[in-house]
Amino acid sequence: MIKTLTSWRGIFALCIVCFHFAMHEFDQMTYAGVTFFFILSGFLVGRRYDSIESWKSFYGRRIARIFPLHWLALAGMIVVDLVLMHKFHYGWDLPLHVVLLQSWVPDETVYYNYSIHSWFLSSMLFCVIATPLLLKFFARISQRITCALMTVICIAIASASVIASEQLISYFYVFPVFRLADYSLGILLGRAMRNCATPTLSPIKATAIELASLVVFAGFIALHASGNSIALKLENAPLWWIPMLLLIACFTMVNGQEGLIGKLLTLRPFIWLGEISFEIYILQKLVNNLFCYAVAPFFGHFGILIYDYSFACTQPLLLLTGWIVNRWYTRRIYSLSKRNL
Repeated sequence: MIKTLTSWRGIFALCIVCFHFAMHEFDQMTYAGVTFFFILSGFLVGRRYDSIESWKSFYGRRIARIFPLHWLALAGMIVVDLVLMHKFHYGWDLPLHVVLLQSWVPDETVYYNYSIHSWFLSSMLFCVIATPLLLKFFARISQRITCALMTVICIAIASASVIASEQLISYFYVFPVFRLADYSLGILLGRAMRNCATPTLSPIKATAIELASLVVFAGFIALHASGNSIALKLENAPLWWIPMLLLIACFTMVNGQEGLIGKLLTLRPFIWLGEISFEIYILQKLVNNLFCYAVAPFFGHFGILIYDYSFACTQPLLLLTGWIVNRWYTRRIYSLSKRNL
């Protein structure tokens, strides 16, 4: 485990939650964070696997990671709808959400329906399914050709984002095929770094490497914040490819010999936050609705669903819920799947 990357997972997850609670100053961290999660998932696969000999084991572990938490969140949303919000109508798209196919439908009212943040799992599931084919393909062609091909694909996606309408750009954000590009970039980075010898670094050099990646990241944040029209068109993913790849590469390079920033990120609170980041991300709307309709009425408020009204109270509840679910549900299911596979 690369502890600093685990901590970055927690930081980005918390920033995403803040943005969803109407804190729009976290918009750059949110878009970058989603891209980070896709790239990191591919990076961990590329760093570990050259080829996947047992597809059953690979798919089994990842399905056990994705579906149980998704079904828990979806079931919780439906229960809250029925019992607390008195919503009894469900559309034709509910089965798509159950099997995580909603991101294939180019309709915002479909892919953001029910457990709204599960679109991420829908796109990630496609990336997981495509993993053996990607590894097989990358293993058969030279690294130079692979890089050239990915460059062409990335330019094509960026170009499509620049000329697309706002509605289409919104769909690009969740479209599984486009998100496969993020995942593939991560795989290539993982494969490249797996074959590289880790240099011996002094604390000063390690800190300089960490700081350099953050400076580049800050530069892209400043570009986005400036309101540049091209940057805004690319905000859903392409804008963040370079800083996120660099961030992952730099903190992997200094793993085990961290500088000042890395040592800070290896503190237990940051690691703990990263360990429950998956639960924080998936359960955020469910916990907010529970607070608004089950807790807030005791304080004289009922049915407040506007996120910025409930953030201060919901955030501790979300962290506690994420920890409980991670410890007593996610980990146990994952451990059971590993034993059986």
